[in-house]
Amino acid sequence: MADRRAAPVKSAPTALLALVALLAACPPSLPPRPPAELSLQIGTRQSCGVPSGLDYDTSCLAVVDVVVLDESTEVIEERCVPLDNRLGELRELLRGEAILQTSGLSAKGKVYFEVRGLHDAGVGTDGGPIDAAELCDHPALADHWLFWGRSALIDLSSYDAAGGTDVIPIVVDCRDCTFTEGCTGTRCYGCGGFGAGCPAALPTSFCTPVAACNKSCTDDLDCFDGALPCVDDRCDDGEALGGLCGFCNDSGVGCADSFTCVGTPGASTGRCAPLCPDALCPAGTRCTRLGPDLAIIG
Repeated sequence: MADRRAAPVKSAPTALLALVALLAACPPSLPPRPPAELSLQIGTRQSCGVPSGLDYDTSCLAVVDVVVLDESTEVIEERCVPLDNRLGELRELLRGEAILQTSGLSAKGKVYFEVRGLHDAGVGTDGGPIDAAELCDHPALADHWLFWGRSALIDLSSYDAAGGTDVIPIVVDCRDCTFTEGCTGTRCYGCGGFGAGCPAALPTSFCTPVAACNKSCTDDLDCFDGALPCVDDRCDDGEALGGLCGFCNDSGVGCADSFTCVGTPGASTGRCAPLCPDALCPAGTRCTRLGPDLAIIG
């Protein structure tokens, strides 16, 4: 993804750590630099719950997968780490001890960092319970993703190992799964919602705006990372033309390739939206599953 603004994303105050050995491009006459230490600092989108997402139920979280991708998003290195202890809420993952001691990862040049949390609810390929080993065999299959996100493009040559830990922010979306039974607030999110209304396998989901498409803005990046232009302090959704927030209906006004017309169940008009997690949702949107709040129009 391109360089992104966090608003209206809510950043967690502490970090999920990954110690990444960077193979620095040093002149042949100089000894190689020691590994730089990078901290992957996780922030949450509104799909993880409100107001902070830190109480998102992660009791079914079984493994965390960290991937290093090159500029063309090809995988360079990957570490899939089973969790020895179950974590009840997302805050325990973000504020706890470092669970990823991935000093074996090495990369150079410009890269993306991607993090995915996989749950073990549901069944495995043999029809029995799924375990961490099976999840780590196929971590890129989104059916068991509980949360996922990717950093901006990072130039590793700009990091110097001499100055402590450098922070790489990653904003994650979470499985859109809400529940009320056993919930201490008005609405809870996460593993506790798995059941008939929220299947264990990731249902069809789309990146939908958290607020109105024509929300207030100061520049184009405020408008879903530049998907719309900012005109007179408002995002101009009239310029969408089949892309994100483009007007569509059940009478022939459709969406561009890789976008689908979605809206309120029973409505005849909607807005164009991309599939997620096939697409990483831009700032100002959340990954929303088809269900009681969202339907395909037409």
